[in-house]
Amino acid sequence: MEKVINIDINEESDMVEKYDNSKISQELLEYIIEKAKFTKKYDKIKIVINNNCQIKLNFPKMFYNAFEEEYKNNVQDHLRNNILQLVLLFLGIIFIFISFQIKNNEIWKEIFLIGGWVPIWEMVDLELFTDVRGKRRSKILLKLIDSEIVES
Repeated sequence: MEKVINIDINEESDMVEKYDNSKISQELLEYIIEKAKFTKKYDKIKIVINNNCQIKLNFPKMFYNAFEEEYKNNVQDHLRNNILQLVLLFLGIIFIFISFQIKNNEIWKEIFLIGGWVPIWEMVDLELFTDVRGKRRSKILLKLIDSEIVES
């Protein structure tokens, strides 16, 4: 099945960034991604651009470039999250290890134990929520890169 996303361009400001006419506006890009979220796994996406103001731009190329750039940014965010997760895990393990080495002072032992669990839970939160959303967005962007873009 094919999912059609219709885009009506009435003014040039609907399509491009305010200070860069070679880039698709971020608002339009987010709109397309939001509409593409509701496609099934094997659905094809077709983007139909209704150019009502007769702008002379290469729409398919601009859209492909915008989707590819957004995909690259998403991959970089995913890598940053993975590095942050490793740092938080390492920090948590160090604090918990220190808490087990403290013998005399129960207050400091508990402080380091709690201080170790907080980054570990933060790491789990990043994995469960941020990474899942990022992976889903990557799949949508790959589907959009493979989509058909038609100007009418």
